[in-house]
Amino acid sequence: MNLIKTWDQLEELQPTVLKMLKNSLVKNRVAHAYLFEGIRGTGKKEIALLLTKVLFCESIIDRYKPCENCINCRRINNGNHPDVHIVEPDGLSIKGNQIEELQKKIKKKGIESWNKIYLLVHADKMTIKASNSLLKFLEEPNPGTVAFLLTEQPQRILPTILSRCQVLTFNPLTPQIIIQQLVENGVEPAKAPLLAQLTNSLDEALKLN
Repeated sequence: MNLIKTWDQLEELQPTVLKMLKNSLVKNRVAHAYLFEGIRGTGKKEIALLLTKVLFCESIIDRYKPCENCINCRRINNGNHPDVHIVEPDGLSIKGNQIEELQKKIKKKGIESWNKIYLLVHADKMTIKASNSLLKFLEEPNPGTVAFLLTEQPQRILPTILSRCQVLTFNPLTPQIIIQQLVENGVEPAKAPLLAQLTNSLDEALKLN
């Protein structure tokens, strides 16, 4: 379930991560590669897309919040922005040809803007060939390109890749936050505490519901 979350909503889930990203944006020091690590359901993909919207937004608020209403924000929310690329495992792994295809897209001039963003979901599932291809890419980043590597198992990623990323750790959600989020997403208030006891993943709790 892909729930579109605003900056304020995500700040409730991961205040430390959002504070660090806010400082980077306000100081114009966005890294060329981020690694978001933490258990499932802690907001890694949502926050990667949030920062992506900030970089493309046409009506930025307070220098760090996307407006959520301009054409770029809406297209990113809908998953159809031409300069935003999401790579997920093909079967059990992210394969070398997937990274090579991504590199071809990134090296071309941006279709609509200077920026290009790519997200690698389950980055720990890259094959050796894919990891080596990505490493070369990270060693010589294209101007205007930002990478987000999302993982639940950072220990399975090459240390040389980790060293080229700004690593941000996503904390498990507290039961109170999960209950609040579940109720906000339509779960019966009486059922939310039970779901929060079964899992500390918001995604998992919504599926169980």
